[in-house]
Amino acid sequence: MTKDKIESKRIKEAIEILENSGLNVYRHRRKERLFVKLYIEPLATILPKISGSALKVFHALGSRMTYEDTIVEMSQPEIQEATNLSEPTVREALDELEELKVISRIGPNVKRKYVLSQMFVKKGK
Repeated sequence: MTKDKIESKRIKEAIEILENSGLNVYRHRRKERLFVKLYIEPLATILPKISGSALKVFHALGSRMTYEDTIVEMSQPEIQEATNLSEPTVREALDELEELKVISRIGPNVKRKYVLSQMFVKKGK
């Protein structure tokens, strides 16, 4: 038996032991597409400063990202609907996210686009 086959067998046995003890083990079986990568260290630096409302807005914007880029077109009413926050709260959350350099706003208010910083988040592929 080759070294790789021995190692593979040992890994399978270890996984079986873990699963038999009631733990779940992630196994990459197919390409996951519906997830967002959050970068822990940069987020940890803003976590003490960011409000819950701003996190909700950030999540709403992040859910609209594409794999190619982090530019999101979303109106304030759409953000309000996605987060169940009031108009003034959404506006304050967007100001807060921009101040923390988590997003940048581009374009006029009617067709507003938001650029999410890739330092904090990226759509998974």
